Amino acid sequence: MKTKRYLVVMWVLLSVLIPFAGAGAFNWQDLDLGGEDGPLTDTLDRLDAGEWGYKMFPLLAEEMWDKNVNRGQKKPRALTAWQKKHLAPWLKRWGLDPDALQIVYSAALVNNYKIMDKWPITIMDEYAGQTFGNVIYIQQPYKERNGSLLILLSHEAYHAKQCQELGSIAEFGRQYTLGFVEAFFSYENNPFEKDAYAAEARFKKWLCSQEGWRCK
Repeated sequence: MKTKRYLVVMWVLLSVLIPFAGAGAFNWQDLDLGGEDGPLTDTLDRLDAGEWGYKMFPLLAEEMWDKNVNRGQKKPRALTAWQKKHLAPWLKRWGLDPDALQIVYSAALVNNYKIMDKWPITIMDEYAGQTFGNVIYIQQPYKERNGSLLILLSHEAYHAKQCQELGSIAEFGRQYTLGFVEAFFSYENNPFEKDAYAAEARFKKWLCSQEGWRCK
């Protein structure tokens, strides 16, 4: 019974996925998103995923700043001297100014955000941190001399590097969203996340090799 049901499910999934196999990029105009109205449909339902990201990421950045800093009264922090001691060489290697980063701790993150509000898979969930431009939002509170936080900051700072290289939050949004779609809605397989996790892993390996650090 379970085997038969499994085969039916797999047949249905393949019948949906095969038409998209090999496509260089998806265009939302080619997808059947249904007829339900949503908050984004009036202006965005004819845009492809890249244009959605280009238009929405600056709005999300503004929303995050307003929610956390303006209304939430959370003051953005610079990197501490201890954090700079470890992170600055890597940030400079990535072309970032360590003094330009702003970190908001105990932040309310963007959660469960769907492309065009209709597609059933979310592009942004409430992970440990989110970055818009040079502003890093961290869900956890600030902890002094905390190695796990340092490693998380290396990951988020790499997203700041990606955004800086692309020239704007809007263009980062376009490319990040396209990467998400072309990875077939996989957070882990989005090229931007794969590169950030690889950078995080290199930083962690180096950090764990330093005197006084012991890593599991």
